[in-house]
Amino acid sequence: MGTRRLTLLRHGEAQAPEAYAEDFERPLTRRGGIEAREMGTRLVHRGLIPDLILVSPAERAWSTAEIVAAVCEMDPKQVQCARELYLATAESILRLLGGRQASAHHVLICGHNPGLSQLASRLGPHPQRRDLSTAGVATALWSNAGWHDLQPELAEICELDDPESMADLWA
Repeated sequence: MGTRRLTLLRHGEAQAPEAYAEDFERPLTRRGGIEAREMGTRLVHRGLIPDLILVSPAERAWSTAEIVAAVCEMDPKQVQCARELYLATAESILRLLGGRQASAHHVLICGHNPGLSQLASRLGPHPQRRDLSTAGVATALWSNAGWHDLQPELAEICELDDPESMADLWA
């Protein structure tokens, strides 16, 4: 038991699906790369560097996670592929967290909507609809909790951030 922080990060803006035979292969746009760097910088400034990043193997999510990890100066071993995160439901994400080691106090999940937004909507003492934009973040904190018994509605806080305020960077 101890303090646990879960940060949900939706991948940055990706290329249009029509341009790729497989959704899985869609890369980030230039804007998506900028969004990922900005959100990594914001995590660093807030002192929210994760112990572990679990990431969907889709190209757009993997690229987002690599950029954030580099900005946070994390060891590449702290970024792990979790196949079950590709288009995962909120319940699948929670199941995945249940198997985390107690030594990881802050886990960042980098993946996709609608699952991330559905889970973000359940976080905190006042659950509410939360639609994560591309590279949007929801971060929640629990005291005296273990990953195996984490309950979204028992998070003490849930804070949101998104890169929309930086639109002038790619105009």
